[in-house]
Amino acid sequence: MVNAAHIRIAIRKHEPIVRHALTALFPDPDDPVNYEAVEESVDEDIGETLADVLLEILVDAAKVKQFLNFLRARGADPVPRDRNLIFAENIARFDGTLIGTPANNSFDFAALGDFAPRAESFRCQIWINNTFEGSGAFVAPNLVLTAAHVLDPLNAVPAGVDPRLEILASDEKRYRAKCVKLWPYHDSEKAGNLPPGDEVDIALLRIFLPLGHTYGSVDVTGDPPDFEGADLFTLVHYPEGVTKGFMPGKVHREPGAKRFPHDIDTSGGSSGGPGFDSQFRFLGIHQGKWETTKRLVPFEQFHDDPDFQDLISKNSNQRDMWSLSRDIDGTIIIGRNQFVTGLAHMLDHPKSKLRGIWIRREDTTSIRGLGFSYDMLESYLLMQEAPNAAPQHRCIRLGPTLNTDDLLADLAEKANGTVASPDAAAGTTAAQTTDVAYEGSRAETLIADMDQAAKTAGQTWWIYFDNPPEGLSPRAQVQFEHIAKCLPTSENLRLILAGYETYRLSPLRFANVGAVDGAQRSGLLVEELGPFTRSDVEATINSMITSLDPAKELTPAARRAMVDSALAGLSPDNTGEFDGEHLETVVTRVRQEAKRFLEIEE
Repeated sequence: MVNAAHIRIAIRKHEPIVRHALTALFPDPDDPVNYEAVEESVDEDIGETLADVLLEILVDAAKVKQFLNFLRARGADPVPRDRNLIFAENIARFDGTLIGTPANNSFDFAALGDFAPRAESFRCQIWINNTFEGSGAFVAPNLVLTAAHVLDPLNAVPAGVDPRLEILASDEKRYRAKCVKLWPYHDSEKAGNLPPGDEVDIALLRIFLPLGHTYGSVDVTGDPPDFEGADLFTLVHYPEGVTKGFMPGKVHREPGAKRFPHDIDTSGGSSGGPGFDSQFRFLGIHQGKWETTKRLVPFEQFHDDPDFQDLISKNSNQRDMWSLSRDIDGTIIIGRNQFVTGLAHMLDHPKSKLRGIWIRREDTTSIRGLGFSYDMLESYLLMQEAPNAAPQHRCIRLGPTLNTDDLLADLAEKANGTVASPDAAAGTTAAQTTDVAYEGSRAETLIADMDQAAKTAGQTWWIYFDNPPEGLSPRAQVQFEHIAKCLPTSENLRLILAGYETYRLSPLRFANVGAVDGAQRSGLLVEELGPFTRSDVEATINSMITSLDPAKELTPAARRAMVDSALAGLSPDNTGEFDGEHLETVVTRVRQEAKRFLEIEE
């Protein structure tokens, strides 16, 4: 049971991951739960702490388990663990003559302490028509790997009955799934024989939420282990649908062998569970019994399969953004292709001269889309990072209610956690030069320090400025102009401006990412916020279908029909644009059309 003490440990030891968890679990910009908002709601007068408030929020939203698994997937488990939850005791042993004795007879418990909570988070169960059938694990944001024979009951469903395939994730919730690719076993394997050909007995299942990003996944992008002989082994599985912890055993690897023997005690439902060697590298999935031992389908037997690699790569490296959380029931995005294209370009080309985005409104009296842009930025960057990797990006936001007279000091405090005002270079102090030169020198010093700090952390820092509704003071405006000029020249910093249309800023502006090629100066991509078009709706629908079910054929005729339904009764202006006030209606219709096409139950 998670309590406030556990939350307190997580905040103290892993604050950046806690912040990311709130972004991932509460993506709705209309009902935000961010770290700063939680901090501000703490009532210290009655003895409340940040941990108390955060736990109450998670309980009320029924997201305690999701929060815990998000942390576990990133090596930040705050809950003390009994050893029996890592290794089950009194496991019956088989004769090890076929396996041999590993040279190393014990696991590295420090490595185990890191692996165990991750594995508890990324594993899942396979259910068919409300019956538990086997084990599996996430291998990409939307993809689950299991054994092909686990899905055999799908072929035994009576005529007229709709087979229901689901996964039960580590959050103890079931999610509808479909098989996107099956690599069948050979019939002779049912009798314990080895397959005569290249049969591997695996399947990839797809769900419509990126839980593999939230709860972590098995890394199937690297090379398979290449040791020879016996090694320690552990299996992540659900024998008879029961959670028994991670079991220690032995495995024997013979290069080129079609199956590996192991001696973990398994039973019905273990099939499809991922197995790992002594260094916790993915070795293969459990298949069944083989003579006096058990058998593993080696990862090396399917690692190089082009279809397997293509499915994993496409699902793991999605650069488009049709939703804040790739959730069809979440916040759907229409008409922001320029913004997303710019982000994708900067991630794919870190040495590019494109160093940020300037979001400008056609109607400066409207704030629609400005604040939402930060939600898009934070969610997009979070979705591009592997759960178990060190954070590669950091977002620093200077809010929309700026009323400071020293913007540089505010930025320094946000970026470096210091209240010290950044200094000017020697010879450019306030007494030695003009105010403009003095503030320019301070800006250059601060940005150089931030750039070095980001480089040292191995990160890119994204500095986001909200449009101040009351404008900036004359001094802050001078500072801001220096920031906008200097920051895009930094290697490890990126600048996002939301608004500021009336300010005279000097960065080079790019109309599209193609204009960046060959540029000699760094600059910002300009995104014009305004009405949306039919092609914007079509692009969102196409991205949704491609992301959620790329095997589903979306013909031009079907796509046109979906767009027609989404825009029914709405009239564009003489340039073919639709007023932004219709977005909510169109989003609702797009969601309905996509669910109907993908056969997702409401």
